[in-house]
Amino acid sequence: MKIKLFHALLAGAAMLCSCEDKAVPNNGGDDDGYGYEFGQTIATYVDNVVLPTYEEMKDCAAVLYEATQAYAGDQSQTNLDAVCAAWRAMRIPWEQSEGFLFGPAALLSLDPSLDTWPLDRTNLNVILGGTETIDVDRIASNNVHGFHAIEFLIFDSGAPKTVQLTARELDYLQAAVEYLRNDTYQLYANWAGADNIDDEVAGVLEDAEIEVMYNFSAQFKNAGRAGSTFVSQSDAIDQIIDGCVEIASEVGAQKIGGPYSTARVDYVAAVLAVESWYSFNSLDDYRNNIVSIRNSYFGGRGKTASNASASSISTFVKSKNASIDTEVTNAIEAAIAAMDAVTPRPFRDAIQGGNNPTVDNAMDACATLETTLEKIKTLRN
Repeated sequence: MKIKLFHALLAGAAMLCSCEDKAVPNNGGDDDGYGYEFGQTIATYVDNVVLPTYEEMKDCAAVLYEATQAYAGDQSQTNLDAVCAAWRAMRIPWEQSEGFLFGPAALLSLDPSLDTWPLDRTNLNVILGGTETIDVDRIASNNVHGFHAIEFLIFDSGAPKTVQLTARELDYLQAAVEYLRNDTYQLYANWAGADNIDDEVAGVLEDAEIEVMYNFSAQFKNAGRAGSTFVSQSDAIDQIIDGCVEIASEVGAQKIGGPYSTARVDYVAAVLAVESWYSFNSLDDYRNNIVSIRNSYFGGRGKTASNASASSISTFVKSKNASIDTEVTNAIEAAIAAMDAVTPRPFRDAIQGGNNPTVDNAMDACATLETTLEKIKTLRN
């Protein structure tokens, strides 16, 4: 990538992608589930939520890769700071994709490859302490890669490290970033389809000997038709709802609730259980998980109740039961507000002692969001 493009991408890495909303009203039911024509709803979800999120993540992966290469050539603090900034920027679209971890993320085991937590520090240190060449194949053999391996190498107590990485740490960083980029390109390509990716993505995947197995966008949009694994449009809508329910539950009960409960008996163990604690990115991650739900429900990145797509799930729910739409809308916004209200920060400080009303409120808001989203399924015929 040319240096001018690298700097342009780095400057804009944290910006949300926008997509022109092609709103076409649904016009009647045609399947055995919700009695609603979901063709445009599903297309809007794919084109305005899923693909733009993964496209931004793909672009951020390219920025992170270039920043890492620049740091390998000149181990200045400025260059390491740029690597850390690129890592944080890439976390935004990744966490905003966790409402749709079905499809390629699950089918190709890309979710655990990208984001396994807790980090296996033991195996990571085995590699660092060895003498064999550190490359993509080596870290794959010990299965220690992804966001958190990189995070551990470049952050210290929430800030970029201020000491130079050792030669083997630098080798590990380069290999892990390359692996992360390859996983990200693979995830994007298997949603978009091999015929719809650019030459850079195709070239990287070819060099890594990674085959594009799916065009999941087409499969999802064709729900209810021959060739799709979704036997009806309603089944595809249920998949979207289930994805949102699952991440609401995971954020409240596991990401927040797990460490919080542990903190009552063992604060050190609780800190180690907090995801993204090397970078102090935890609460940003959790908030973006809820934003993933908001984007999915209102039919576009950055959409809310005030500007929801005419082809959104919200529009469908409102047409069936306006009260449930209001409940879901309020629950989404309440969960985001509760996440923003958690104090003190970082999250590891908020859970100390295991008794903090702001943490309790965040967990309760996620639980309410989970049960409220489930009400959408009561609209089935």
